[in-house]
Amino acid sequence: MSPWERQVLADIERELATSDPHLARTFNGRGRRRAIASRWPVSLPATGLLLAGLLVLVLIGALLPASWWAVLGVVTALVVVPWLLLAATEKNGRG
Repeated sequence: MSPWERQVLADIERELATSDPHLARTFNGRGRRRAIASRWPVSLPATGLLLAGLLVLVLIGALLPASWWAVLGVVTALVVVPWLLLAATEKNGRG
């Protein structure tokens, strides 16, 4: 790489750092931990709410006879579908 190419790359890096610091940190690897954590689409409270609701449904399912499992499936859908809608619409502080 020639000195001129290095100078051009350095200028590009400086411009990127001033115009979009978040993207610059991501490219430099400093934003990597947050990028990995941000792969889960929903916040921790919303995920905990889903898990608690599903745990309750599992406990109810263990107590109900098999003939009621279809109703339990409908109730489970009524729990999971709103959670999926929340996952699709929640900002989670990530803009």
